[in-house]
Amino acid sequence: MQLIFYTLLNCIDNCKFDALHYQYAWGKSSTKKDNESKPESRRTFIATTVAMTAGASLARAQEKVDGGYAEIIDKKKPKRQTPIVPPGAKSLKNLSSHCTACQLCVAECPNDVLRPSTDLSRLMQPESSYERGYCRPECTRCSEVCPTGAILRLSAEDKSSTQIGHAVTIRENCIPVTDGVSCGNCARHCPVGAIIMVPLDPDDPDSLKIPSVNEERCIGCGACENLCPSRPYSAIYVEGHSVHRTV
Repeated sequence: MQLIFYTLLNCIDNCKFDALHYQYAWGKSSTKKDNESKPESRRTFIATTVAMTAGASLARAQEKVDGGYAEIIDKKKPKRQTPIVPPGAKSLKNLSSHCTACQLCVAECPNDVLRPSTDLSRLMQPESSYERGYCRPECTRCSEVCPTGAILRLSAEDKSSTQIGHAVTIRENCIPVTDGVSCGNCARHCPVGAIIMVPLDPDDPDSLKIPSVNEERCIGCGACENLCPSRPYSAIYVEGHSVHRTV
């Protein structure tokens, strides 16, 4: 690599016919005499650029590891039977009949929950998914920017009592089952206390515990799904409701 740099940089100095010159992008030419005074500067600039590029690549690679030891695997979106739409939408029907797919709610979402639907029947209309964040109960920003009534404005108190879906567990993905260690992350972070931990073995109260969901209390915020350490699919995910309920 170093040989190539020196070959490229010395061509002008070694040309016997003075046929080679550097050219500025805006048309100003640089003569051989100009370049003779700064060969080391050119080499230093290229070497620095290469080093910075290599450093940036390494930094990007390190973002995908936990403490430099374990690779972080991205979560995959579960296959939901019913899509999740924001609190304030009231129902899938209300959203689809009023939404113009303007993307204001998607752009405004601070938790990276809302994204445009790829379903042809609701193309580009917002839906929720929790691979990158969850719908925090205190946030109502999507309802504040919707210009069409597809997402009606609501208070944080109303949002906290609106059930947009309910959590479903997948036993075979759960860390106590797959790794034989305790977890309970979903229960610790549930904002409405809808998840309790129960013994993996009903006949042994001292066995490792797995989550059990109270569907009547769950509001479908997705904290459990997002914060579940299981990869690539969470051991607990939210199934949407076509019509929202009040809990």
